[in-house]
Amino acid sequence: MFENTRKAAVALVAALALLAAFAPAQDLAAQEATFAGDWSGMLSAPGMEIELIFKVVEGEDGTLSTTIDVPAQGVAGIVCAETSAEGAEFHVSGCEIPGSGGFDGTLNEEGVLAGNFNQAGQSFPLDLKPVAESE
Repeated sequence: MFENTRKAAVALVAALALLAAFAPAQDLAAQEATFAGDWSGMLSAPGMEIELIFKVVEGEDGTLSTTIDVPAQGVAGIVCAETSAEGAEFHVSGCEIPGSGGFDGTLNEEGVLAGNFNQAGQSFPLDLKPVAESE
C-alpha cells in the first residue's frame, strides 16, 4: 500500500512540475493579447497637461482599431487610420487631428503602454494605463 501512495505522490509532483514549466509561456501569450480596451494617460506638452483616452477594439477578424477621446476638450471618437500590434509593441497612426497624430509604445511588465505621442513632427512622452471597467 505504501508503494502505491509513493508512486501517486511522485506522479503528482511530476505533473505539477510540468504545469509550472508551461505557465510562463501562457502568461506571455495572455500579455500579448491585452491591447483591446480603454487606455488612459496624461500628455505633457509645453504649457499644458491633458488626458488622452485610447479606445482600442479588436474586430472579429483580429484586426485592431482605435479612437481617441480628449475629455478636457469635450472631444470624443477621433478616428485613427491604422492600429497594429506585434508582441509587446503597439502602434497607432493617422489620427484625425491637426498635424495628424499617432502613438508608439511597448507594453511593460507592469501592464503599462510606455511610449510617445507624435503630432506635427513632435514627440511627447505618454504612458497609457488600462482603464478599470468600473470607471
